[in-house]
Amino acid sequence: MYWDYGMENKKDSKKGKYEGARDAQGITAFANDLLNKADIQPDVHELIKQKTYDEECKNAGQVVCVLTFLPNIYDSNAAERNGYLKNLMKVAKTQRSQPFVFFWVQSGD
Repeated sequence: MYWDYGMENKKDSKKGKYEGARDAQGITAFANDLLNKADIQPDVHELIKQKTYDEECKNAGQVVCVLTFLPNIYDSNAAERNGYLKNLMKVAKTQRSQPFVFFWVQSGD
């Protein structure tokens, strides 16, 4: 079995032969390792609409939705908000192999 990530037929595409375990746990571990090496940022959604929550949580099967409540921007400042979001992104990145969907909500909304 071969794996490929990157853009097809492009010079920067990376290919290799998969020599790992052939069970679900081995393939999942290999995929998570590739994901960590690619350093792709996970999705962290601002929860503004009910539709976003329904699409990501109710209709997505068995996932755990994590809601983070941040201070209102008027109670803090942009630098603090960005710091909170940066911390949330770090947590989301460390948990990307788990079935979590991360949201943030501004208090008062």
